[in-house]
Amino acid sequence: MPVWLIFLLSAAAVILAGSRLSRDGDVLAEVTGLGGAWVGAILVAGITSLPELATDIYAVNDGEHGLAVGDLFGSCMANLLILAVADLSTRQVRVLTRVAINQVLVGLLGVALLALAAAGILAHFDFAVFGLGWATLAIGIAYVLGMRLLHVNRGEAAPFEGHAETADGPDAGRRNALRGAAIGFVLAALVILFAARYLASSAATIAQQLGISSGFVGMVLLAVTTSLPEVTVSIAAVRSGSYDLAVGNLLGSNCFNMAILFVLDLVDGPGPLLAHVGPGLTIGALFAILLSVQALMGVLNKSEKRIWFLEPDAVFLVLTYAAGLYLVYRVGH
Repeated sequence: MPVWLIFLLSAAAVILAGSRLSRDGDVLAEVTGLGGAWVGAILVAGITSLPELATDIYAVNDGEHGLAVGDLFGSCMANLLILAVADLSTRQVRVLTRVAINQVLVGLLGVALLALAAAGILAHFDFAVFGLGWATLAIGIAYVLGMRLLHVNRGEAAPFEGHAETADGPDAGRRNALRGAAIGFVLAALVILFAARYLASSAATIAQQLGISSGFVGMVLLAVTTSLPEVTVSIAAVRSGSYDLAVGNLLGSNCFNMAILFVLDLVDGPGPLLAHVGPGLTIGALFAILLSVQALMGVLNKSEKRIWFLEPDAVFLVLTYAAGLYLVYRVGH
């Protein structure tokens, strides 16, 4: 079977299963009754990042370290592009001005984790702690502490309103929703785990055939594919007015993507994972940091001014994303 066909079929499976995973994860999050920002940044973000986790584990096992790390940096950049597109799609309001201030905590945590990852690549030495690279170990610890801080500042819980009471009792609707979502979630996760193996291997082969770096393919082709569940959740959340869920999902996914580096280092065996990655990929990390800072400035800027019906913050995000991809291409070609 042609490698492009394998890539397209496995990508389609990941996209469809990821969409189902996102919907069922949203129901599971709603049943818990937690706040939108916390749910988006931790629960839904972790769920929508499962395609990246599964695909990159297979990539690392195949020795494609650049493909895996490029996918994670590219996914961080793509998430902020999704945020810009979501903001541009709303004519009446600016999405970033409608979210809770604690979203800044999520964004700053993502910036810190990206900076640690970039430092781990640029340091490029084999210092390890308990078989793990110092940078990935620091990322894992910082992620746990950051999520704890976000949990403490999550605000009041939201009531569960997704399903009406049934004749079987007041909790029957909740139990039915939980059961259906759990079954769908598990099935979708199994599909992703199966398809991710072929998605990673076919992407690596495409990089070889095109004569470009696997890191660039991971940052563009693979990252966009594995980020499509975030598109599904975020667009649906913006349309329903759940701006905290949309922004929290995207910023939280960036944090979770960096936490995946800790898992990949465990899978890779003794020695630092990031020491095997070319320094050119740090451009992706730096542009993800730049995009995150621009998004956080949009959260703090409460002005509703638009230019020609366009949101300036979102337009700058799109332009910055394009510039980042161009530089990564020039370095990795």
